Amino acid sequence: MRPLRLLHTSDVHLAGGFSTPKSCDRRHDCLCPILGVAELAREHRPDVLLVVGDLFDHGRVPDEMVRAAFGVLAKLDLPTVLISGNHDIHDDASLYGRHEPVVGGAGVTFIDELEGATLRLLDDELVIWGRAMDDHHPGFRPLHGVPTRAAAAADSWYVVLGHGHYVGQEPADASMRSSPITDDDIAATGADYVALGHWHTLTDVSAGGVPAWYAGSPMMSWSDGVALVVDLVPGQGARVEAVPVVPPAAGCA
Repeated sequence: MRPLRLLHTSDVHLAGGFSTPKSCDRRHDCLCPILGVAELAREHRPDVLLVVGDLFDHGRVPDEMVRAAFGVLAKLDLPTVLISGNHDIHDDASLYGRHEPVVGGAGVTFIDELEGATLRLLDDELVIWGRAMDDHHPGFRPLHGVPTRAAAAADSWYVVLGHGHYVGQEPADASMRSSPITDDDIAATGADYVALGHWHTLTDVSAGGVPAWYAGSPMMSWSDGVALVVDLVPGQGARVEAVPVVPPAAGCA
């Protein structure tokens, strides 16, 4: 296996308003967060960009903004893998379903399988598993059904995506949290890296020798944003570095 670099982001929340930086005079139509992520991609030159849920804040995003956001990703000329989150769920009214030609035309691979799907990228050097979320509830388990490493990626880097709430040990009351992710869930993947979304704060939740991180959010109006550069290095595994996401100096007008 050769070294690979990933750029991991999540919870971009386009059209949410609260992801608009102070330097931008727009609000719900602000593209600064995705422009900031795109600039990081140009700077750090990852092999793959991972967007782990909540690219959009809701399913009623205007068509123009959806096209503009995927237009930014299309210009990167970079394999991008995207899953839905609790804000942009993939149900019958999914914006990803409505804009399927736009997503595909941007070169973005959206994982739309509710039971999960395995992707093979970069001539099988990288295997990615993820699943779509159609409802954010306690019965949805983001990391259940992950294929074993032996079955999915015996001779490749193996990365698993999940959008949900980390609970540590299995809670006594399973109805306490929606979309729970446990230590056992993470460890059972056997993955080289588990990329998580849902928490807006950069957090290491590695378990059982499996590195697992929340990338936080790339941009919030009240705080600086971050993303993660993940280097997969033979003999060393995943090296994770948090990097700041800088909004365009003059906003995105």
